[in-house]
Amino acid sequence: MALETACRPSGKRPCVMQAFRIWDVNQKTFYLRNNQLVAGYLQGPNTQLEEKIDVVPVEPQAVFLGIHGGKLCLACVKAGDEIRLQLEEVNITELSKTKEQNKRFAFIRSDSGPTTSFESAACPGWFLCTALEADQPVSLTNTPKEAVRVTKFYFQQD
Repeated sequence: MALETACRPSGKRPCVMQAFRIWDVNQKTFYLRNNQLVAGYLQGPNTQLEEKIDVVPVEPQAVFLGIHGGKLCLACVKAGDEIRLQLEEVNITELSKTKEQNKRFAFIRSDSGPTTSFESAACPGWFLCTALEADQPVSLTNTPKEAVRVTKFYFQQD
């Protein structure tokens, strides 16, 4: 289901928000627990907890990522020396690729065969990742090749 709304502030072209299913190469899906995005194995009635990822393309490879109908957006935030992933209450369709303050919401999508990785545009070298253990927070890593984090995802339009 594509949802079209006018991009702001220019309103020149429609933004198309599309919903995607995302799961890591170990089959963990994303869900919300205590207002935190986590990845785990959902089975039976719990499969309804799966969060779809709302995507608005901003450049050929760059995208804004959100959940809950694009009302909560994934952001790469620097706090001192620490870089972390957080959910922020903003409308994904009202973000503008031209505003520097919105760069924290942008991710560079890289497809490699059947899998996709997402690198933060605001923090180059930092990738969206899951832990090897189930039911741990979705986060960012700057060591994507290390085996302790999963940075490859299956990403399928819903």
